[in-house]
Amino acid sequence: MTVKITKILTTDEFIQLTDDAVAKGFCRNDRKILTPGMAWEMAWVYDPSGQRQAAGKNVMISSPDAANKTHLSIHYWKDWAHIRPPICVVCPNFELWEIDRKSSNGEGWVVTNPGPLMTCHPSIVVPGYHGWLKNGEFSPDIENRGPIGVVRTF
Repeated sequence: MTVKITKILTTDEFIQLTDDAVAKGFCRNDRKILTPGMAWEMAWVYDPSGQRQAAGKNVMISSPDAANKTHLSIHYWKDWAHIRPPICVVCPNFELWEIDRKSSNGEGWVVTNPGPLMTCHPSIVVPGYHGWLKNGEFSPDIENRGPIGVVRTF
């Protein structure tokens, strides 16, 4: 099973998708709605355009000054913060992964290639999945738990 990112939703598209899900009785981040390979911008975390703030909407990090650099990686601030909001993707095992965030064991991921064909280094470790994202395609789980790793049960 190959999992690829084919489109990165804008923040507004993502909010509409999750609002529609709630209206239909689903949870906002329901795995029936957010499926592997989906990706979206998170302008509510940081919006380089300033449009959210200008519209009176909440933004977690309002400016790229040093005091706000604890959540997002140094790689995001250096390479992408002037171009796009941070991005979240759904991994092959349905776990959410914020590609521009600091990692639990380091400075975060270097993201190359814009849009759906992104590549991230080093490897991705989320609960139940350890693999790579190269040219927008996830590798099989490299810890031999199956092609998509293990889906968390609730």
